[in-house]
Amino acid sequence: MNILTPPRTGRSTAGLILSFVICLALLMATESHGDPDLTTGVSSVFPETGVLPFAHARAYFLDIESGVSELEDRPILTLMVMKAYSFFGIGISTLKIFSVVPFLFCILLVAIFLARRRGESVAILAAFIVALQPTFLPWASVPGTIPLVALSILSVVLLAGREGKYEPWKALILCFLLSWGISPLIAVAYPACWLEGIRRLLPQALRPKGWVVTFLAAASLLSLSQFGADPESLAMSISGCSSLFRGDEIPSILNLDPGWMIALIAALIAGPRGKDEQFLPLRILLVSAILPWALAGSLPVFPLVVLIPAGVLLMIDVLADRGRQVMVSPIMLGKGPKVALVLFALAVLTGASVATASSEGASVRIAISLGLVTAMVGIVLTIRSGLKPVLGIWMAIIATLALSLPINLHRIAHQQDRWQIYRSELDRILPSVAAVGGRWAHTLVIGSTREAFLEVDGQEHVIVSQNVDENGLILERYNLFGDHQLLVRRSGDPIGIYENACALQALGRRSEARSDLAKLLKTDPSCSAAWERFAILLLEDGIEDLAAECLYFSLQSDPDRELPHHLLASLYASRGMLKEASHHIIKGKGSPVVGLPSLLAPVSMPSLEGRR
Repeated sequence: MNILTPPRTGRSTAGLILSFVICLALLMATESHGDPDLTTGVSSVFPETGVLPFAHARAYFLDIESGVSELEDRPILTLMVMKAYSFFGIGISTLKIFSVVPFLFCILLVAIFLARRRGESVAILAAFIVALQPTFLPWASVPGTIPLVALSILSVVLLAGREGKYEPWKALILCFLLSWGISPLIAVAYPACWLEGIRRLLPQALRPKGWVVTFLAAASLLSLSQFGADPESLAMSISGCSSLFRGDEIPSILNLDPGWMIALIAALIAGPRGKDEQFLPLRILLVSAILPWALAGSLPVFPLVVLIPAGVLLMIDVLADRGRQVMVSPIMLGKGPKVALVLFALAVLTGASVATASSEGASVRIAISLGLVTAMVGIVLTIRSGLKPVLGIWMAIIATLALSLPINLHRIAHQQDRWQIYRSELDRILPSVAAVGGRWAHTLVIGSTREAFLEVDGQEHVIVSQNVDENGLILERYNLFGDHQLLVRRSGDPIGIYENACALQALGRRSEARSDLAKLLKTDPSCSAAWERFAILLLEDGIEDLAAECLYFSLQSDPDRELPHHLLASLYASRGMLKEASHHIIKGKGSPVVGLPSLLAPVSMPSLEGRR
């Protein structure tokens, strides 16, 4: 076999394996609800990046107020979501279409382009990397626009790289249209389009080569920074972001996905050889998008997560090209297969062992990220060294499954949809006509017909951070993705049975409050908030046995609810049952709550014996 030409496998085999990759990715994206161990990643930025773009479509479809500024409306996305609502109904499953389907198309697009350039073996490897990439996949498993934006950026930049004098300008027009109609994040592709367009307008003799243009793009960004432009503002403007959601808490992509960043930087430095400049806009995109954030001293996961499919495409292409160049060297010709196999084996064994043994999600993700990159290098070198392409494909299957399945199976095993739990709680607690305001409003009502408002002044209820001093009636406490929140009644008389019970409790009329809660629980025995409130009332009256039972009923509907665990921990501790108390402290993610009446009083609860 001539190792100077891209190796090919049988089209039937390649198609079968690619279908397997697509099915595996579909399973992972649909059965997972993000990343249960990542409290500062997907979950923390989800309300801003995922819910708000859908707010207008939902409001128009239901003929209610969205509470979102007209500036947040994305007409194309709005039309698409409304059509989806018409066919599939309102719910989180419908909105996941806009993350899962683009995710699958990202896989296909990367595979198709690499199959044409480097052969089916390399294309299938790239498909595996995109499908099971530990940072990108969680964004495809929650309702949001990140995969759709990533697909749009990749399509625009690949269009800009096609042959033809005016292709970059066509791509620029498409970029304007998509950034207006779908997401401003797509604006990150602007520099790649117009720089490539200007380059092609020059005469062939004066036309700069790829690395010259990339260098000029980097130099212009550096000069802007030197002339007083704030690096973070520059990065946000180029990324199409006017603001970032709690930017100080957004984790760095270097901490969560170091392998991807290392491989991407290596690919940008190495650069592909030859006269083929199809991927030149791709290199300009990655330099112009990443460099401003690097100048600002930050490489946040959001918005750089949208670059991952494009980055994987460039990495695999460069590695395949450079791997071929290395393998044709007389010195490396005999050693190439051995070196490749050693790299592959070490990466898989190390990554798989760490991923299987570690219980910390962050450690697992880092191990997978680094392991995938190392295995990717080994596989590409193996394919390019003259071994059978089928062997490379099976190596890709073994590597990606061994490295990625542990964490993704973990995601599938933790299918508890926390948005569904909190939204259901609101539907039980509040009357159907109540409007909810605050930062988390759209998150909590996303699958219901309830109105949500971001402007909280004058609205009936608001969800606020627990460290905010509120004078209204506190109805509910939430622990939303690591953030403590309060549901507060801002003004007016309480409405609804639960609210009336809370008002009666505040007035000290505990017997009447228990009566109202009993009516609610008779109608809806799965309302964990009502069970919790009932337990607090019983504790205030010293009825600790029955209160403990109510706390356990509350946990049956919502096992992650913190306050019942805290209360049970206090009760067990007062009895000297330290093992049981410790269990509930761990489950409650903190120390027992103190400061509520009767919580630390002597307890006589024989029914608690043996409970865990």
